[in-house]
Amino acid sequence: MSTIQIRPATPADQAALAQLYLVDRQQDFPWVTNPTLEDFDTDSQGELVLVAWQGDQRAGFASFYRPANFVHLLFVAPTARQQGVGLALLTELRQYATAPLTLKCVMDNEAALRFYAKVGFQIVAANRDALPANYTLKDTQVHQYVQVNR
Repeated sequence: MSTIQIRPATPADQAALAQLYLVDRQQDFPWVTNPTLEDFDTDSQGELVLVAWQGDQRAGFASFYRPANFVHLLFVAPTARQQGVGLALLTELRQYATAPLTLKCVMDNEAALRFYAKVGFQIVAANRDALPANYTLKDTQVHQYVQVNR
């Protein structure tokens, strides 16, 4: 297992991240109908996108909506799962946060829910009426947050 490096995405990352997002959603998100490569650009627009690198491969990414401390997307390549990539991305995102991170996770995504519980997130709300039904999770890790002049 090689070292994981996290850095902000650049335009050169765009196509590879869009492909990762598309393939993962096709394989693991049956509730998403007709995903396309363009979805990545739309779904991460206006957000800070971080890329995880393992060796010379993009191993995953996260997109972060800073005004709300909201982790919008967190995806790890199937070949890089269970190797610390998701935790590395969240650890880096915590450095940008001004308050505890929050995120939403589909109720049926049991693997993701186990992961988030393991790295310090707790369920704080349930939206069973959403399509698909989801939980809101909040980071419980104690962290020194960035101060922002408001």
